[in-house]
Amino acid sequence: MITSKWISAAAALLGSFACSQAAARQPSLAGSWEWTRPSNGCAEQYVFRDDRTVSIKSGDERLERTFLMAWASQPNGRYKVTMTTVSDSGGRGCSETVESNPARSSTIYILFGNSGDSMIVCPSETSADCIGPLTRNKQ
Repeated sequence: MITSKWISAAAALLGSFACSQAAARQPSLAGSWEWTRPSNGCAEQYVFRDDRTVSIKSGDERLERTFLMAWASQPNGRYKVTMTTVSDSGGRGCSETVESNPARSSTIYILFGNSGDSMIVCPSETSADCIGPLTRNKQ
């Protein structure tokens, strides 16, 4: 006879297995990512940390942001990432614009390469106007 305790234990086990499988498939942003804009030779560096913060160096600009990445990708494989600027040094970034708005929030979509060590960053879920590829620094 199957008891409710057995059913609860089985459900908990299956739930933890499903969560661990989903987490195993989700690529990690943690680490240092770099790329150079072909249009102007300007280098950018993104350092994503496990505490959901990211430091960005883009030309003369330095940004600190928080980020939240969706657990599952969109149907086209892109992961939705919401970022909020915590601090912005100002200055000219590699995109050759000057922005300084510490409360700015934005959403980007990241598509990882097969190895997980490269990615492109897109302004929308379907846009072809993406930057990259950014490559993970192996150090």
